[in-house]
Amino acid sequence: MSLSPLIVGSRLQLINQLVYFDDEKINFLNHYYPENNHKRSAFERILSVYTSTLEKIISDLNEENLNSVALIGSRLELRYLNDDWIESFTIVFPQHADPNQNLISFLSPMGFQLLMSQVNETYQLEVPSGVISVKVEGIKYVNRGDVN
Repeated sequence: MSLSPLIVGSRLQLINQLVYFDDEKINFLNHYYPENNHKRSAFERILSVYTSTLEKIISDLNEENLNSVALIGSRLELRYLNDDWIESFTIVFPQHADPNQNLISFLSPMGFQLLMSQVNETYQLEVPSGVISVKVEGIKYVNRGDVN
């Protein structure tokens, strides 16, 4: 059985993410978390879980698994529970972030809290204005997980 071009491209991006975080982890941490503090430690823990999640998805890559969890390169559809408003955005690497195009960094407050979120789950997100409740209505990997 041959894989679709979307799955082949997705596999390559996910493998590139694994290689990047393996090869560039220290440089990445030093750039974004220069001080050795609790934020850096928390990010290192999340990064470890994220790379394990990538490995698991790559080992049994299909469309269902690819869209089962929010990855760097996934488009999320969120429902804000306080007003029923729906918003879509894509989680990307920091250098590709563009809020005007709904591309948010996985290091941003929302991106970081929603990384590895799952469909139909509700999350309490800490934002500068307080705490908001959101439900993840949909996740679709859209090949925006390029590390370059």
